[in-house]
Amino acid sequence: MVLFAMVTPLVAGEALDTRKVAQQLTQYERQLKRRSIDVAQLKELASAVTGLQGAARTCVAETEPQIEKLQHDLDSLGEPSAKDSADVKRQRLDIKKQLVEAERQLGTCKALVLRSDDLLKAINDRTRDVLAHKLMARGPDILALLKENWSEPPQWVATTVQFLVTNSGIDLLSTTHWLILFVSLLLGIGAGLLLRTGLVKWVERKSWQLDEFASNFMHTLFATLACSAPYLLGSGAAAILFYVTASSQQPTPFVTIIALGLPPYFLFLAIVRLVLHPPPPAKLFLNLPESLAHSLAKRLKVLAILVFIGYLVFASLLAQSLPEPAILIFRGIFATVLILNLIWAISLIMRLPVFARRIWLVALVHLLLVVALVAEWMGYRNLSLTLIRDVIGSLLALGITLLLLRLFRDFYDILESGNNAWSYRIHRVMGIKEKHRIPGLLWLRFLTGLAIWGSLIYILLLVWDVSDTIILEIRTLLTQGFTIGSLTIVPVKLGMALLTIALVILAGGWVRNRLENRWLKRTEMDRGAREAMVTITGYVFFALAFFIGLSVAGFEFQNLAIIAGALSVGIGFGLQNIVNNFISGLILLFERPIKTGDWIVVGDTEGYVKRIRIRSTQIQTFDRADVIVPNSELISNQVKNWMLKDDRGRLRLAVGVAYGSDTDRVREILKQVAMEHSGVVTDGSLPRPRVLFREFGDSALNFELRAFVQNIDQRLRIISDLNFAIDKAFREAGIEIPFPQRDVHIRDMPAPPGKGAAED
Repeated sequence: MVLFAMVTPLVAGEALDTRKVAQQLTQYERQLKRRSIDVAQLKELASAVTGLQGAARTCVAETEPQIEKLQHDLDSLGEPSAKDSADVKRQRLDIKKQLVEAERQLGTCKALVLRSDDLLKAINDRTRDVLAHKLMARGPDILALLKENWSEPPQWVATTVQFLVTNSGIDLLSTTHWLILFVSLLLGIGAGLLLRTGLVKWVERKSWQLDEFASNFMHTLFATLACSAPYLLGSGAAAILFYVTASSQQPTPFVTIIALGLPPYFLFLAIVRLVLHPPPPAKLFLNLPESLAHSLAKRLKVLAILVFIGYLVFASLLAQSLPEPAILIFRGIFATVLILNLIWAISLIMRLPVFARRIWLVALVHLLLVVALVAEWMGYRNLSLTLIRDVIGSLLALGITLLLLRLFRDFYDILESGNNAWSYRIHRVMGIKEKHRIPGLLWLRFLTGLAIWGSLIYILLLVWDVSDTIILEIRTLLTQGFTIGSLTIVPVKLGMALLTIALVILAGGWVRNRLENRWLKRTEMDRGAREAMVTITGYVFFALAFFIGLSVAGFEFQNLAIIAGALSVGIGFGLQNIVNNFISGLILLFERPIKTGDWIVVGDTEGYVKRIRIRSTQIQTFDRADVIVPNSELISNQVKNWMLKDDRGRLRLAVGVAYGSDTDRVREILKQVAMEHSGVVTDGSLPRPRVLFREFGDSALNFELRAFVQNIDQRLRIISDLNFAIDKAFREAGIEIPFPQRDVHIRDMPAPPGKGAAED
């Protein structure tokens, strides 16, 4: 901690004091040359040197642009000349002095970076040597220990009994303490039993509106909590009492060690029950065979007992009270049983479907455990302990990672599907239609998976005791980034930027839904204006997400001028159409010559406007074919909009009757049919239906019925209804609708085949 304190002011200051950094590096080099230095001191030393290295690299990164700027300013003054004014000469001299000082500072900082790199390499080499010496330290093997301890068991028993009598700590508890302990246990167990009863009844009544996996998980969680509550609360009360009573006693009393170890023990058993052996009425929420789950639960319970026994022996002074050969033989036997149980448990774990195609992982884990067992028997106890710790830690980290991935995957699937109550409410609040994806959720999935797998890698580095220098370099790489050319990429900032973009897009979806379904409906804006406002709001939030994400990622907005220049060149070379459509889309949104739902005709395309985007408009024809029309065509060409200002419109229906029909009767029938239809405007707000006698046709007297309808969108249906009604009325009135008639005159009739030959 002292070394960190020495680095902090150097990093936090505005300018790096290179002299002090060099002095500290010299001090650390001297510390490294000491013969007696342990791994903890080496880790602390590596952390301090890494901090200095980061400060030196920051100095380099800040000084190089400063030198470039000074050189540019110097070049802008031109070559020295006798005609230069005194002001120009003075300014050139000042810039040269600053340039020399900056180059000296840059060279010193680069030298400090190289020096710290060499020191870190030396620290890594020394750490590796110390760890190798520690791991390869060998004690007596198991056979030698058995021979040495063949006749010593009575002495072990006597020493253990003496230890328990002397260090049990029972004599520290007065009658009042025993009474408090009894009451605490009684209250803890009683509260646990009450909680168990209440939770069991509540779980039986509760109906989780989740998918099958999540619902089973919640039932199992609360059922396990109900069964484990008495043990957890009772052991927790005892642990608190003993800790408060004997926390100041040295050495720690044995009963306190037992009391402090019971809550983690019962908690581990509760987790095993939750995952592998849930109490009824709960069911196994994981997709595992019950026989495999029960066998694995037994192995893990045995493992918990072994770990608890090892904790009681090695966390107390019992390990120091016994003779060294005795504790070593106990450790050998204990390690043998522990490793064999681990091999058995891991063999069961590797039978899970997720490991079905990972035979190499199964073989590697078994090989490491066998090596750990052999190393323990041969006397390499540090190596054995390290391998056991690393394998257990890695498997726990991997198991937790897979479980978290499954839980988050199911959570996002439920959230996106909207099949249950809470996810449906989220869809409704955000205005997301059924079977539509939630905007921004894909980024959340990606970031969640990246964070979980990244955490697994980081934990594995810690578990396997990778050099702290490497971990610090990875941490520095993630937080301070790396440089590609003139671009600095900071992974943490990129992740935060993606998360910010996803959250802003989600917030934009919520605001759009509120605007569309609540806020704008209370105003006097027409439907087209409301839809334009909603669309523009969506684009505004997308732009906000983009710029806020760039800001969080550390993007310098001065570079936008470069991007704008590149875009201008691109526009000049071939992006005119894209820009034209973009500007046309803005005109459509603000001027609103068309709006969603309008019936329009553009060239040969006729249909309804389904969606207006910033570049193009989607039109759905009557055959339900989607046609994408560039916005520039809607601005520059003629567009027929049947529903621009009013949904009402006029239809024209041509009818022909036979010559000799009563034309007055025909007019009355046509007008009556139109007036009786509910879709025709007859209230006087528009001209009433009219019948025109258009012409004398070749085969019929041609009439035309003109009528305004309430909704032009129903035009074809109303025409069909009127045609049915006119046909029925004409048949009842005896008016004939003729078909075309033609008189055919034959000038020459050819003789039948063979007639001429018979006459001859």
